[in-house]
Amino acid sequence: MKKATIILTILLAGWLGASGQNSRNAVDTAEAVVQRYYDLLNIEGIRRDSILYMETVSYKRSNPSDTAILKRWFLPPNRFRAELWHGDTLLEGCYTDGKGIYKEYHLGVIEGWVTVAQSRYYALEPGYDFRGALYHRQADGTVLTYNGSWNYNGQAVDRVYADTPMQYCRNFLFEKDNGLLFFIEVTNKHSEYTNHQTYDHPDWHAFHEYQPVGNVLLPSVESYQMNNDVVYHFTKYRYIPLKAKTFTEN
Repeated sequence: MKKATIILTILLAGWLGASGQNSRNAVDTAEAVVQRYYDLLNIEGIRRDSILYMETVSYKRSNPSDTAILKRWFLPPNRFRAELWHGDTLLEGCYTDGKGIYKEYHLGVIEGWVTVAQSRYYALEPGYDFRGALYHRQADGTVLTYNGSWNYNGQAVDRVYADTPMQYCRNFLFEKDNGLLFFIEVTNKHSEYTNHQTYDHPDWHAFHEYQPVGNVLLPSVESYQMNNDVVYHFTKYRYIPLKAKTFTEN
């Protein structure tokens, strides 16, 4: 894979209209589009002899000087740690050794790092997961539907509709030419499988750049709109030496 960063140029505007009809085999087609995307990312190609370290700098458009840093560590298949920092202050985080240790930290809510139930940990982790909202689609009970080939600002795209329990329904847009996900529209429609409880959520989530990390392709520049403000994410990746304590100690 080339070392150069892959850049997706998009205009965050409205739909320009459909150019195709829903596939008769909408579920299978949707799965094929999503699987093509994950084949491109090649998550299974992440090295197992080193820890993948990710550092994401984020800020709001309304206050670009106020930054937060999300630090994440991942060792396949399921050792993971996440810490969200603001300056020198750890705001929240979680980690697991993938075997039986599950810890959570939340400033002002709990005192220090505490052991939590496995179910609690896996309710927290998706918010930090770098692999994307559809990586665990089967386990999450997500129902995918292919909504046809569309024209988005002059680009041919595949549109996949996702209904996931306990979440708002979302439209995922993939570039037809290269298969990469570049835009998620979060609708105001509750999943059919929820109790219709409302919660804050982004209006959309855009993926502007992907960067090769060895044999893997991961998003490096993202943005999303929430509460009438836009948040930007800039992520750098690198491999660091194995250190078991990363996933077992505070």
